[in-house]
Amino acid sequence: MGGHGDPGETDPFAIAVREAGEETGLSDLVAWPDRARPTLVHVVVVPVPAGRGEPEHEHADMRYLLATATPDDATPESPSAALRWLTIDDALALVGEDNLRTTLIRVAQLLAEG
Repeated sequence: MGGHGDPGETDPFAIAVREAGEETGLSDLVAWPDRARPTLVHVVVVPVPAGRGEPEHEHADMRYLLATATPDDATPESPSAALRWLTIDDALALVGEDNLRTTLIRVAQLLAEG
């Protein structure tokens, strides 16, 4: 899930939770692995091609991990959105970008730590 902060929003984790909720329909998203302390798993600057009236530019992605108690309630934001649950190995097999692979490897390490 991903997105942008709205005018006036200043908390990156709150933005991540809002965006993920909008894109999945899940209303119970919490920080993982520690609900009380959001973990910033990865920060990466990614290129964005020109489009929708904007020139080529860069975005700084701040990546957090979220958990839900109701995974079966996930609903894509739009019919064209490819939303599905994957194992880490399956996600790694599908990812084409090295920066996403790095994020998934960090998630795998957290899962292995228990």
